[in-house]
Amino acid sequence: MKPTTKRTTRQALLCPKPGCLLLKKHLPRKKKRGCRAPLVPRSWWSELPSWIALHAERGPVRKCWEGHRMVQDTQDGRRHGRCNRCYEQPPAGSPIWVCHSCSWSRCMHCAMKSRLPKLCKDPLFHGPSSPCLLKPAFGEKAMEGRGTVIICPGGNYEFLCPNEGLPVASWLARHGIQTLVLRYRLLPHYDHHDALSDLEAAVQLVRKHKDGPVAAIGFSAGGHLVASLSLRLKKTPLDAQVLVYPAIDGSEWAKPGSAGFWDPACNKNSDKLLEGQQALLGGRGFAAPPSFIVGSTGDAVCPAKAHTDPYVAALRKGHLIRQ
Repeated sequence: MKPTTKRTTRQALLCPKPGCLLLKKHLPRKKKRGCRAPLVPRSWWSELPSWIALHAERGPVRKCWEGHRMVQDTQDGRRHGRCNRCYEQPPAGSPIWVCHSCSWSRCMHCAMKSRLPKLCKDPLFHGPSSPCLLKPAFGEKAMEGRGTVIICPGGNYEFLCPNEGLPVASWLARHGIQTLVLRYRLLPHYDHHDALSDLEAAVQLVRKHKDGPVAAIGFSAGGHLVASLSLRLKKTPLDAQVLVYPAIDGSEWAKPGSAGFWDPACNKNSDKLLEGQQALLGGRGFAAPPSFIVGSTGDAVCPAKAHTDPYVAALRKGHLIRQ
């Protein structure tokens, strides 16, 4: 039996196989770092918000949005309407997947798309005290790429949305961009400073062991985290940032009735999310690397007028817009 050799961090980052790199050096030594514990005890999983439960997207068994099992049927043009994912009407007589409990249906094309891991196997739903970088498989095209992108999923600083993690990283890897997903610490047991420390540690680790520029992509609350990093350090640590419907204006986090937390205990540490609020909105101390911002006028959670537009105005004021 050949002796196993421990891979260095650089070897792990450049390995084509998927993996996980724990971020340990910035954590207190006495702190227990369980990687397998879920964010929420299993007895409460049935009460999770639908955008985390994601019954229709997770696991090998096809289910509807409510968690009912789906079965194969035939589109007859009367009982079953449009596909609930692509919103296209399959031709009459074509095979589809349907839920007989709620008339939910999917065309075969959407039903065959890649699926998210089951909740019990989702790395973003486990390890609440173990920040890490998750790595998808890298093909030849990604291995030839230069630079690294770190993805920060959203989730209101309480969860990490799986749709904004490894699926995005895998898509970028197929286009020749080496991408990592940051699992950062969350409310209610940790605060904004801890999440920022995790992102800062991730950037430092990548810069130490890999060549090329380092950029970050943040979705929703993850966009707030990425944008806040430049305020924390005197020198902007990132070469570029992409903020996708970022939650720039965090004033709602100060209102227990409007913060949107699933667990009321999150209100205990949510005040830290407001630090740097004025700077993010263009006040004194505003800083940012070259930025690409995505917002939507149809977004009711992070409306562009309250979040994206003020940040873009601050970028223009500071002459940080790149045409």
